[in-house]
Amino acid sequence: MLISDIARLRLHAQQVSKHTCKTPQALVSYMGALQAQDFPASKYAVGARLPNTTLKQVEKAVNKGEIIRTWIFRGTLQLVTPADIRWMIELVKDRLEMRLKATEKALGVDATIYPHVFKLLREALQGGKRLMRSEVESLLQTHHIGPEYMRYGLFRASLEGIICHGPMNGKQFTFTLLDEWCPPQPAYSKEKALELLAERYFTSHGPATIADFTTYAGITQKEGLIGLEAAKPRLDQLTIAGNTYWCGKDLLAAKTGVPNALLLPAFDEINVAYKDRLPMIAKEHGHKVMTINGIFHPVMLNEGQICGLWKRTIAKDGLEISFEPFISLKKSRKEEFEAAVQHYADFMELPVKKMAFL
Repeated sequence: MLISDIARLRLHAQQVSKHTCKTPQALVSYMGALQAQDFPASKYAVGARLPNTTLKQVEKAVNKGEIIRTWIFRGTLQLVTPADIRWMIELVKDRLEMRLKATEKALGVDATIYPHVFKLLREALQGGKRLMRSEVESLLQTHHIGPEYMRYGLFRASLEGIICHGPMNGKQFTFTLLDEWCPPQPAYSKEKALELLAERYFTSHGPATIADFTTYAGITQKEGLIGLEAAKPRLDQLTIAGNTYWCGKDLLAAKTGVPNALLLPAFDEINVAYKDRLPMIAKEHGHKVMTINGIFHPVMLNEGQICGLWKRTIAKDGLEISFEPFISLKKSRKEEFEAAVQHYADFMELPVKKMAFL
């Protein structure tokens, strides 16, 4: 097997070129978590993996609490399911809270105020109430708590399992009490949680290395190895160019090819979920996909390899799409990328009014 095969297998495992999930909740459960700091992009990350699914259907799943947005791995916003949210947060919260201390100290944030912030949030949200971010900010100001506590207060309250993002209010998220929005779930030991996470990650994102896994989850190598060792009976192993990769059972036998032309959104798992992205993109193009401050652009994939960027603008009468390939594309391949736009248009339920290669 060649390193180039890794890209094909990852697209297969990630449900981009093979589709076995039927609903947004089932897809997010299978993936474990989906990057969601760019919420519009995360909705299409779900849609790109679910044929015939629309934006409205993904938003409905969010508004019903079938999938939930909150801060988890690496301290970034993720989409997860109610069955997973608590054990995933518990697994990483101590490290994330420790990491916050230095930042908060530099900003003059007094951590002893947080219990008071948590109490205010519980009282304000009790009984199924929801508050938008601006309303939470007003609540804290009313109690003479400065804006420097806003972001970290919400973050810490989420890590403590007090709040999570609730249904949308227009285009804005609300916050709600986790215990009222999400039914109780069984707790797991740290060892069991690491095992579950390892199995979920390598099954849905493999082939991947232990370094990919620990980078994705924001855990130590020791923790990653504990999870991997416990999950090994349900995984397959392969070695390419001296690197050991792990993936779900039967993935290596998969014969499914990848579409010639694919479009994936910003911050897609095909990029953010790995330390080593070379199987997906040539080294000379890597800096074009991710900015120095960690922004991942929407990507074009040519036969499974990232070959350019794309951008969409929602105009009054439909979608305007521009392509910026890194490589020379034949006319026939350009036409395939233009055809690939239709999947996104169907998801958005909007017509395509204009397309251009830059």
